[in-house]
Amino acid sequence: MAKIIQGLDLLNNEDIKRKLKQHIDNNYLIGLPTETVYGLGGNSLNEDSLKNIFQMKNRPVSDPIISHVYDISQAFEQLYHINIFEKYIIYVLSKKFWPGPLSIIAKAKKNVPLILTAHTKFCAVRIPNNMIAREIIKICETPIAAPSANKFQHISPTNSLHVFEEFKDENILIFDDGQCDVGIESTVLKITKFKKRNNVDPQKIHKNFNNKINNIQEKHILNNSIPEDFNFSNDKNDNNNNDDEVTTDNEYENEYKGELKLLRDLTNSQKSESNIEMYVKLKNIFENIESNKEKSYYIYEKILKYKRLYDYRIIIYRRGKYTKNDIEEVLMNNNLLNNIKVDLYKKIKFEDLGIFQKKSEYQNDDNFKVIDNNNNNNNNDNIINENTYKQNKKFLQEPKNTNQEKNEVSPGLLITHYSPFVSTYMVDIISKKENKNNNLSNIQLNKCIFLDIGNSFINYQNYFLKYINIYYDNLSEEEQIKYVTKNFFLFLRKAETLAISNKAKNILISIVNFKSSDELYFSIFDRIFRSASGKILKVFMNNGELQILNN
Repeated sequence: MAKIIQGLDLLNNEDIKRKLKQHIDNNYLIGLPTETVYGLGGNSLNEDSLKNIFQMKNRPVSDPIISHVYDISQAFEQLYHINIFEKYIIYVLSKKFWPGPLSIIAKAKKNVPLILTAHTKFCAVRIPNNMIAREIIKICETPIAAPSANKFQHISPTNSLHVFEEFKDENILIFDDGQCDVGIESTVLKITKFKKRNNVDPQKIHKNFNNKINNIQEKHILNNSIPEDFNFSNDKNDNNNNDDEVTTDNEYENEYKGELKLLRDLTNSQKSESNIEMYVKLKNIFENIESNKEKSYYIYEKILKYKRLYDYRIIIYRRGKYTKNDIEEVLMNNNLLNNIKVDLYKKIKFEDLGIFQKKSEYQNDDNFKVIDNNNNNNNNDNIINENTYKQNKKFLQEPKNTNQEKNEVSPGLLITHYSPFVSTYMVDIISKKENKNNNLSNIQLNKCIFLDIGNSFINYQNYFLKYINIYYDNLSEEEQIKYVTKNFFLFLRKAETLAISNKAKNILISIVNFKSSDELYFSIFDRIFRSASGKILKVFMNNGELQILNN
């Protein structure tokens, strides 16, 4: 039987701490509170524990799991198998985004269970911005693997009662820390590297850098700034690459066996100090490098070596609180990283969908409360037409059996995700000029639960069996999207409960107020889109009557 424990009780109760440690050591699972959603947690480094997660969630092993750590040093020691430049990239990103809702995918250590990575050998890691979660990780002395604590493809849980409802008959300890602050899953990115077309010789690079070190080290040894000779941010070869992603770094493999001893020497780590303590010291060296102070030429030379050897790129695989612009801004402000390109994975490029290219004629209709957050459209009265929805369908298309056969590098990429147990559709407004080209839907509105966002259908709530609304009129524009993001899964669960108790046929979700090109809108739209499996219905007014059309 599942048990809910107050998270704050964990901090001062030694009995609860011992019970938690024993629970994880025995490969049982926990409900982990985080700022995003509650996770179903187990030992990242134990295959039996991971199998229990997949089994309890009914999750396919093709879907990888994110690991949670309490500090970047733990990630370096227990999870990541990456060269010094990649460590530096993660360090720079972590300064801005950790603790917080950003998961970073990179090559996993060889002892990390393959099931954690969906057999891709790349693992996703983050530091949760939740004091209880980090304390749990410290007590358990292991990274905690924790996908959302719900049955696979069901609505994500944002409080402890949601977790209890999902797994009340299971032997899990659920640590309660109230409602999640962010409300949707973390942004997920992957650090990728590609071969350069000029076939750079790593030995030549290594020799050249050693010569450069010898020639200029004496010159700058008394200076606390990194010499300009080391600035390769404008290297003309940086973008001269092809698309052969490097998944096995042979150069790093040749150096790996001696790396740990070397880093311990360079950080002046004593025998009594753990490797995690050594990595804390490495962070200090990275700090000196980032702040333009000269402390370790050898580590800096190694960073430059890998920077020159590969073309690095970052790919965002799942949208979240932190956006592409946020990532780019951090990289651009660092001389060593400002040539790294950031792109979105094709399955999350909602900017390409027609609904974000067009605006409805009804935006000026007093009956529909449409909030236009896209100020760049200059009030063009474009109509969402049939081609728009064909584009949406095309966006959804995947090869046959993709979900069963392809191992994903990131969670959250399947078309059906975050879904209620009741059939769900998105609803958008179109012009009645399209009436002759569309057939009326056989969906009966009086048998539907309508989840409105921002009053867009408030004047038509009597058409539906039940109407609920994520209301935010009293908030500033900046706070509105945060409020919707924090509460969407909570309201979607309410809609599901109403649908089941009232025997409703469908749940309809308004997307009228999501015609914005703002990246945060795309993040919450991603969840709405997948909760409805990409299905969109169109609505228009015909002689004062609200009508739903098929695509």
